[in-house]
Amino acid sequence: MSALRLINETEITSSVSSVDITDVFSADFDIYKIVTDEISTTGTATTGAKIRLINSSGSVITASNYDYAYLSMTSGSAFVEVRSTNNSSVEEFFGIGYQSPQTAGSVTYCFNPFSSSSYTFFVNQSTSGSLRVTKNISVLKQTASMTGFQVFDSTGARPFDSGVIKTYGLRVDNG
Repeated sequence: MSALRLINETEITSSVSSVDITDVFSADFDIYKIVTDEISTTGTATTGAKIRLINSSGSVITASNYDYAYLSMTSGSAFVEVRSTNNSSVEEFFGIGYQSPQTAGSVTYCFNPFSSSSYTFFVNQSTSGSLRVTKNISVLKQTASMTGFQVFDSTGARPFDSGVIKTYGLRVDNG
């Protein structure tokens, strides 16, 4: 039996500025794998994908409790390291954020989102068609039960046009 269980698959088929993935985190798993494929934007304005968590009441967490750090490695230019604390979201998530139009894919691991006694952590690695690789680590410094997440366009003007977001539960066997 596979250690991964597909919980949700969301396909973006038209221009949207945000996508809510709800009811994916539960007491069944402590670790989740989120895979994005061919998340695309169009136009000439730079778009940045950000992520926020959704709590068990269905509210998007917008409090300034997110910390993140990422390393952006772009072909032909110097690597860029960014660190930021006390934000209302995590930026540069899923590899979208360098230029537009852009297509990216990523793998994210999310730890303890449903636990009401632990912070929620993310580790993300992405690659985009602009010859860019990004590694990101982030945390939501709240001890509350989270059941989902929201991906949104940081500018509010450049939508996501297509792509797939899959969320898996990761079973950990003891023994």
